[in-house]
Parts: sequence; structure tokens; C-alpha cells
Amino acid sequence: MKIKTVLLILALAVTCAMAQGGGRGRGPGYSYDPSTETKITGSIEQIKTTDTMCHTGTHLMVKTDTAETEVGLGPAHFLKDQKLELKRGNSVEVIGALATTKQGKVFIARQITTGGKTVSLRDEKGTPAWPRGMCRP
Repeated sequence: MKIKTVLLILALAVTCAMAQGGGRGRGPGYSYDPSTETKITGSIEQIKTTDTMCHTGTHLMVKTDTAETEVGLGPAHFLKDQKLELKRGNSVEVIGALATTKQGKVFIARQITTGGKTVSLRDEKGTPAWPRGMCRP
């Protein structure tokens, strides 16, 4: 009986550890590479939301002089807490890195400036500024 209990606890611990993600600079299905960091400027063409198991994420379609780029920001509740107002047509400057996700190529934002306000979304290594593992609607 003791062996079964120990194995059950071990299995739960491994499951919880795997659910926490890949560590610093990792997001859901991508890795942030600071060596590829760049800046894009343009206008917000579209604001999209994505649903994950834990939160609603916010993505922008940003039109630059040369292309339209999908930009992943982070949880909608975090952006709301930062009082970041996103509106279609607004100018935006985003510092981040291109990453390959399950949905394709996405520019992962580390910092965003719009409407005279700058918000840091991740640190220099790509680690998100919002608490991990805290689900909020």
C-alpha cells in the first residue's frame, strides 16, 4: 500500500511540474529568443483574442510599411490591469522576437508603446511579467 501511495504522489508531482511550462522565456508552445529581438512600428489593424485553458490572450495584427504581422501580447486581464488601451488604427511600437507556434509565426512582444504609454510584457529573457499559473477570467 505504501508503494502505491508513493507512486501516486510521484506521478502527481511529475504531472504538476510538466504543466508549469518549460521555464524562463517559454510560453505556450514557443521559446523567446532574445538574440533575435527587433522592433516593429505600424498601426493596429485588428485586435484578436485567443482562448487557452487558463486565460484569454490578446494578439494584434500590426500593419507596417512592408507587411502585416501578428503580435502576441499576453493575457487580456494583465493588459487591462496595466491600463493599456488598444484601438484599431492606433500607432504602435513593439519590441519583441519572432517565434514559431502551433498556429504559425507570431511576433512575441516584450514591450509595447501606444497612445504615449509603454508597458513591459516580458523581461529581457522573455519571461512573462504576469504571474504564472494564476488563472483569471
